[in-house]
Amino acid sequence: RGVKDKAYIVFKKEKKPLHFTEVANLIDSALPQTVHNELIKDSRFVLVGRGIYALKEWGFEPGYVKDVIFKVLKDTSKPLTKEEILEKVLKQRLVKENTVLLNLSNKKYFLKNSEGNYTIKEA
Repeated sequence: RGVKDKAYIVFKKEKKPLHFTEVANLIDSALPQTVHNELIKDSRFVLVGRGIYALKEWGFEPGYVKDVIFKVLKDTSKPLTKEEILEKVLKQRLVKENTVLLNLSNKKYFLKNSEGNYTIKEA
């Protein structure tokens, strides 16, 4: 078994997102950088925060915060409030609210309507 398989077992046992250094500590004789490199390369794992990974099979989608906001808005197909977007995105990413709000303020991708709700900017 390689490091990535051992990491997978650690996630299955812990049942929660973990920082790569925690994963390394739970694997005997694994270097944190090696664990990090393996997690990045393996599609079973999704980066959900700063150095924090989760299993894709738990419902986490790969991509940037912007991509998660885009998917949330696309899936609901109606304008959403800032609070609704925050709630849904923070289930997918372990980031600060301001990170989500900063991405949401990017007028290249998202628009705020007259009611203060957000939509995807059409190309």
